[in-house]
Amino acid sequence: MKKNSRNTKGNVLVMTTVVVCLVFVPAFILVSQFGLFFVERDKAANATDGACLLAANGISRIVINDPHFGYVSLSNCPPTGAGTIAVDGEPLPVISINTLLGTIRQNMIVAKELNNKAMEELAETDRQYAFATISELNKAIANSLDGDTSYFDAEGDMINIRKEVDAYLAANLPANVKLQSVSLSSGWLNDADGSSAVKIPEPSQLAQVPDSLKRGDEYKPFINIPCNGKDFHFAGLGTASKVVTATKFKEADSNHINSIVRLAIVVNRTDSIQSDLKIHPEVAYTSCCQPYSRKDAGPKGVLTLRFSGEHVAPLSSWKDLLSDNTFSDNKVTTYKSFYGDYPLDSTARMYVTKSGAGPNTSRQFGEHFYYWLRNGNMRPKLASVLNMVNESFNGLGFGQKDEIYTYEFASNGTISRRVLNSDPFPVGTTAHLQEQVIADTNIANGINPVIIFRNNVRYLGTTYGGNHAGQPLPGKNVAWCELPEFNGNEQIAKLLGKGKLATQLIAFDNSDSIQDGTFAKLNGGELSAQPRKSYYSGGLAMDIEIGGLAPKDTSPPVVSMSRSGR
Repeated sequence: MKKNSRNTKGNVLVMTTVVVCLVFVPAFILVSQFGLFFVERDKAANATDGACLLAANGISRIVINDPHFGYVSLSNCPPTGAGTIAVDGEPLPVISINTLLGTIRQNMIVAKELNNKAMEELAETDRQYAFATISELNKAIANSLDGDTSYFDAEGDMINIRKEVDAYLAANLPANVKLQSVSLSSGWLNDADGSSAVKIPEPSQLAQVPDSLKRGDEYKPFINIPCNGKDFHFAGLGTASKVVTATKFKEADSNHINSIVRLAIVVNRTDSIQSDLKIHPEVAYTSCCQPYSRKDAGPKGVLTLRFSGEHVAPLSSWKDLLSDNTFSDNKVTTYKSFYGDYPLDSTARMYVTKSGAGPNTSRQFGEHFYYWLRNGNMRPKLASVLNMVNESFNGLGFGQKDEIYTYEFASNGTISRRVLNSDPFPVGTTAHLQEQVIADTNIANGINPVIIFRNNVRYLGTTYGGNHAGQPLPGKNVAWCELPEFNGNEQIAKLLGKGKLATQLIAFDNSDSIQDGTFAKLNGGELSAQPRKSYYSGGLAMDIEIGGLAPKDTSPPVVSMSRSGR
């Protein structure tokens, strides 16, 4: 009986060993192979996502030079890049296509609220120009993904997205796969998926954006968000590039800003796992990514309003200046500055480009107000703009001779109005290829002032914008916003998004000498490039001078031009 018991136990042991060898060991090997397969698969998928994010970053860096708006990209860039230098030798800002569209849309709302036809027409003109801008940007994105290396970033560095993607995949794909094909394309997302990185104007009740077109406090991308019956589509952009749902990807078309990147790769496994598991050796991976856009940074242009003669009492607010019933004109003449900044450059000449009874003075105020708001992008809140229009000049003793009233966009979206006793800007200057308009007009009680509009931001970009490409002119001292003589200090400057505390730069005036240029980093670090001089304090975008009572024949500036031969 003991012998039989030992035999039975031995047989069980043998059977157990056989089962383990024939069933569990192969199963364990199979499970291990499956586990290895899934690990390698995830590694390949992660490499695809990483390469797609790299491509999305690449298209955010592409900068195009638009004839009407200057340098445009998917992302905002401050005026610090070596690849965006104007004729004056200083860098220019780059505006995101979404910031551009948001600015046009916001100013269209302002025009409607003010019932100002001139502003409505200018906003619509800019909207029409933006269609061509979108088309060129879409073309640049598509071409760059196809391997076109003729595109550059704000620093002037060549962008080679395909080369970067290929290198990333080679370094990060599993060692046991061979890359068979790579396909990069651009498009958009249906169901208004993604984000736009563009805040809805405040107050929201004036923004003309129903809840269905909002994502939090932003516009939804890839969907029409009309304003005054006009169509607006925003790109999909975020504060950082991110992976988005590939199933919502739609191929590029002419109705959208095609900001989404799709990367599709096919790899061939070179190990024995696929044959052991009877898996097809070719495996496809797809990833879709939304690119980034940086915030619109830096101070915007200043608007100055001055009385150089007697106070004109009937003009008590911007509402009066914009009203069609305020002015009855004798003559409105438009000049353009050629061959330099008039009258700073000895070569500069002013030529008449338009003369006659119209457009009238109130329309001139509307047009120049629009251009000043446009140079501020989306910085001002709607409520602040409307408050500025309705605010009485008399609240600050407005209209005293030789006082300068400055309007500035604060960093919190409000519009600051201050009285300066000293002018920080070159007096009476019109920038190269920009406009000066002189209106000889009449208002109530037989008063006939001469009003001069000097607009330095009318024409933008290197094509039509002149030496400064439509950028505001810097002050006589680059740090004027912090100087007591111009009613400034560091804390006031910070509230306005200016000065050392806002820019983290140190400014050196004309009497200082520094090898690296006009600015240095506040923390002592190395500054890779000198920014535009107006980046520190903001520059002069617009100057409007109300010249008191007009002489019978012509205005003083015209006489001066004639006598100087200009």
